Amino acid sequence: MKLHPASEVAMLLRFRVTNHKSIRDTTELVLTKSRFEGMRPKGGDWGSVTNRVIGLFGPNASGKTTLLDAMDFAAKAINRSAAWSDRDFFPHAPFLLDEDSKKETSAYEFDFTVEGTRHAYGFESSSKGIASEWLYSFPEGRRRTLFERSGPNPEDLTFSRNLKGENVRISRLMGARNLYLSTASMANHVQLKGIYHYLTRHLHYAAFSEYYKQSRIRSVKKWIEEEEALGQAQTLLRFADLGIQRLSLEEIEIDEKTQSNMRRAMKVVLEDGDDEEKFFADFLEEQRKVISFWHRGSSGGDDSHNLDLSDESSGTVAWLSLALPALREIRYGGVLLVDELDSSLHPRLASALIAMFKSPEINPLGAQLVFTSHDTSLMGHLSGDGLDREEMWFAEKSPAGVTELYPLTDFPVKKDHNVERRYLGGRYGAVPTLAWEELLASLQMEKQA
Repeated sequence: MKLHPASEVAMLLRFRVTNHKSIRDTTELVLTKSRFEGMRPKGGDWGSVTNRVIGLFGPNASGKTTLLDAMDFAAKAINRSAAWSDRDFFPHAPFLLDEDSKKETSAYEFDFTVEGTRHAYGFESSSKGIASEWLYSFPEGRRRTLFERSGPNPEDLTFSRNLKGENVRISRLMGARNLYLSTASMANHVQLKGIYHYLTRHLHYAAFSEYYKQSRIRSVKKWIEEEEALGQAQTLLRFADLGIQRLSLEEIEIDEKTQSNMRRAMKVVLEDGDDEEKFFADFLEEQRKVISFWHRGSSGGDDSHNLDLSDESSGTVAWLSLALPALREIRYGGVLLVDELDSSLHPRLASALIAMFKSPEINPLGAQLVFTSHDTSLMGHLSGDGLDREEMWFAEKSPAGVTELYPLTDFPVKKDHNVERRYLGGRYGAVPTLAWEELLASLQMEKQA
């Protein structure tokens, strides 16, 4: 099965970031294939020149997660900044290991396609607000300006004739801490809604933390209220050979004492202006819904034994909380960012998740997966299963603490090369350098003391 026509496919082509946490210098993650050159592929077929999967490898604290965090931050700023007028500052997380970077702005840019047309959108910001913002399109392979912004105020915006709509009026609604794209979407700008929708609704981050995992489980609870999503979740669990035959969403009663305790705990996290009653009602409704996992009994009979979420293994919960969101991105043609893909997952399940995105039969819309991992078995062998040469990137830190990002395609790699073995042998960098001599010297000093 081929990808849908270019007019129906939205693809992430590139992400660029400068001065975000450990990323000091301008750094790019490129999702187009290394053979692609120019502004537009032949026939406008972006699916043929774009990777579905990118795996990012490197030692601990090399900055792998920082790249995903930068993408997630930029998407959230686009989504939410229209409501940030009352804030005292714009979120800013610069590189902190030199004095100049602390004072400089950060920059973020997405290169992507919407309805087959390439676009580039980005912004530059500091804690004071927006320093610049821009949107370009490439309808025939040539850059066309839609708008440019050179400062925090409405008068710093210039619009091209190619951008239809009440642009000047909408710009007056914008403050120093509001992105114009965010403000325009709030004002229902017809031409910019599709751009905003792609950048805020088609990019989702599965961060490596208990909080984010629980957040994904809450989303799963909502999704499996629909029969189709419930069927998909059950299929994914049976596919993973976890001994689970089916799922059900049960509704339980919560006594008054427990509700009272919940309300007191909730008040600790609420901020001024939050609607306490609505927040509590939504929270209570979510707590009433419990996922039950139905297992086959020891006698091999039907699924007569059920366990709730707290009784299931961390691997089962991790698989459900990643695989179902992955299927939803595949269904809508989005981008899923996963930090520590191999955490709590068997290598075969992590590999299966990758295979779902690489399969044109399962993934006809060309949804994309960008993940970080320490599991080198996912590299596979170039003549067999696993990631292709085009799909592997590395992150490492310089002696100055600066994250550097580069692809495997920077190196000469032959078909018979065992990439996993060569990576572990240090051929491509991005492996930890262990200070054995220093450790031994320190232990000997302790013994002498």
